[in-house]
Amino acid sequence: MKTNISKIIILALLVAFVGASFFTQPTQAAFDSARRGPGNTRQGGTSNGVTPFTAVPTSLTEEEASDLQEAILEEYMAMNTYQAVLDTLGSQVPFTRIVRAEQQHSSALIRVAERYGVEVPENTGEVFEFTYTNLAEACQMGVDLEIADAALYDELLAKTSNPALIRVYTRLQAASLNNHLPAFEACAN
Repeated sequence: MKTNISKIIILALLVAFVGASFFTQPTQAAFDSARRGPGNTRQGGTSNGVTPFTAVPTSLTEEEASDLQEAILEEYMAMNTYQAVLDTLGSQVPFTRIVRAEQQHSSALIRVAERYGVEVPENTGEVFEFTYTNLAEACQMGVDLEIADAALYDELLAKTSNPALIRVYTRLQAASLNNHLPAFEACAN
């Protein structure tokens, strides 16, 4: 009888350990994967391979809030400028695609601002001052704007440690450098 109880206890412990590994590991793996971001490369961690939990800030500093508003205004300006080109030249690639992308960029920044209770600046219709006589010149202006946009995100990234801001600034900068800039360069040449 005593050996049967011992066997039952051992079996119960074994089932508990196996069950725990099924429920704990995938959750921890999902958490780790989300923390590592694109590329899923391990960053930091501890000697046992488990990434410690880091608290996500619930507010932005005054500088981060101001910088976020500046980024929103910049995206508005790019969107308004590209729309002005379309209003003048008619439906022209790449402006038709990129003006929609700039709206998405503004929306992404606005979502972060709303999450942190930062006042969203109004789109006053400001446009980049430029003169052009044809599509190639307008595209060169787009090249200049996208380079300035990427430089702004370099400045903003250097001044924040907030994970949400880092994520959105990095993605928007990558879109400018990897998508918008090459499209405008091809159009300008």
